[in-house]
This record gives sequence, C-alpha cells and structure tokens, in this order.
Amino acid sequence: MSSAKKPAKIVPLTRQTLKGVWAALIVPWTDRDELDARRLVKEVRGYGGTGVSGVYTGGTTGEFYAQDDATFAKIAEIVCTEAHALGLPVQIGASALSTRTTIQRIRVAKKAGADAIQLALPFWLELKDDEVKRYVAEVVAAAGKTPIILYLTGRSKRKLTPELLGELAKKHPTFIGTKDTGADAAGLQAMLKAAPGLAIFGGEDFYVRVPAGGRGGYCSITGFNAPKVVELYNLCAAGKLEEAKPLADAMHRYLYEALVNPLVKEAGLWDSAVDRIQRVAGGGVVGVRCQSPYRSGTQKHVDGVIAWVRKNTPELLPAHLVRR
Repeated sequence: MSSAKKPAKIVPLTRQTLKGVWAALIVPWTDRDELDARRLVKEVRGYGGTGVSGVYTGGTTGEFYAQDDATFAKIAEIVCTEAHALGLPVQIGASALSTRTTIQRIRVAKKAGADAIQLALPFWLELKDDEVKRYVAEVVAAAGKTPIILYLTGRSKRKLTPELLGELAKKHPTFIGTKDTGADAAGLQAMLKAAPGLAIFGGEDFYVRVPAGGRGGYCSITGFNAPKVVELYNLCAAGKLEEAKPLADAMHRYLYEALVNPLVKEAGLWDSAVDRIQRVAGGGVVGVRCQSPYRSGTQKHVDGVIAWVRKNTPELLPAHLVRR
C-alpha cells in the first residue's frame, strides 16, 4: 500500500512537538491466533475524540514479538489509515532481534505512512556501547526523515547512561525521544542535562515526571479511561499540581491495587494480558486472548477490575460504566 496523504492537521513529530498522552494499541486475535482486522479498526477508532496525542503499536501491549511479517504489515496499514482519518499521528513499533529485520520493518512502516518509528534495542544478547551506536546509526539511516523514538526497557538487558544518550541525541537529530518508565525524577533530569530537548516519556506518572521535565507518557491505562488520563496530564502540564494530586493518587492506587498486585503478583499474568484485561474493562473490543504460549486473562479478571474501581476509585470509571 502506498502512503496516503496525511491530513494537514497532523503536526510532524519533532523534539519540540512530541508530547502528551499516547495510547498503546492492542492487537485483537482470532481463535486461530490470527489478526482480527475488523476489531483492530474498532480499537483504533475507539481513541477518536478522547484527547490522546497519538497512538502507537508494537510494544509489549501490542505483542510485537508474536507478529510475523505479513501480520506486522497489515497492522501498520490499518493503524496508519484509521488513525490518520481521526487526525491522530502514529508511531509504529518495529523492534526486532536484529538490525536487518528492524530495517525491513521500518521500510514497511514508512510505506504505511508512519509518523515515527518506536524501537527497543535488540535484546537476545546485551549490546555493548559500540553496538548500541552502530544499531542507532543504522536504523536512523534507514528511517531517513522519519523520526525515531527509543524504548529504553529493562527487557533489552541494558540501561543507557545519560552520557551515551546525549551522544546519540547530538549525533542523530531525527532521534527525537525516549520511553523510559524506569527512570525516577533525578534520572530524568540527568538525561535531559546530557540530551537537552530530547522528549523523554514515562508512563502515567505525570505528577512526578512532568515537573521534572518529562514530556508525557506512553500509557496502557488509556485503555481503561483515556479521557481521564488526558485530564491528569493536562493538569500537570499546566502546573496545577495541587488539583492533579487526588487524581494522580487514584491512578496510582488503581495501577497497583487493581492491576499489579492481584493480576501480576498473585495471578502471575504478564503485562500483555493485564493490558488486555483493563482495555476490555474500559469498553474495548480487543478480547483477552494473548498469543501462545503466554497466559491470557479471563472475564472474571475483567469483572474484578471493574468491581475494584467501582468500589475504590469511582472517579476513574469510564463513561459507559457510570451508573445513571
């Protein structure tokens, strides 16, 4: 598919414009573990009018590791077409175990019309500094004018120092941002000191991150209630921290008491399953099925999340669950 012309209202992504709340898209699977394109279209359209700054694919939430080439290409095509029709920019996750495969997927993503490429470092073997530099140089060259965002995850087996991050940012202007949910406020500020202007994102912890210079969040909680996550971000970005504090506390409780403790620590589910559970609870049509061999959640888990929120943090309930 050749790239369709993007609506004029989609602002090109740069270190200055990359900000806000980005929603992680979940891939719906059929009972045969194949892409359910019809439901994926609905998943993308579900974020229209929610206030999110954009959508992205290919992280843990989107189970990038379970996608063959044909599935990856179809996902990129559908997401770019549907999101651009809503005026939402798209980051296509193209992470892979080798630079060669990553570059192949970058080409596919660019052809589909991706506004940026999001990449984790190859993760089977831990990269040395010179290998990180080589990888970034090669993927930046392959992407051309399309910007790159690095997903700095512990699953890549190594942490980039602020100094190395600064070196990469200085050398590659189209490397515009990072997702780094593991850095605290001090760590974020150290990265910004080494790489001024880089758009550094976390998760939903805007109350801590934004005052320290964070630019926004790549958020799985948007799956449950995107407008509420956007509300928290907007309050923090406007410096209204006192007003934001109760909502930030409610989301922190929700994250740990409704998701992490019962679903991760007790039920032993991975992030991909938990994100599906909260997306279905939030009204999404993606289903709870994860790709084998990973364990899936159940409708009982979905009902448990809804019941917990209704009892403990009703202010977080999405509109369709609010009792009239």
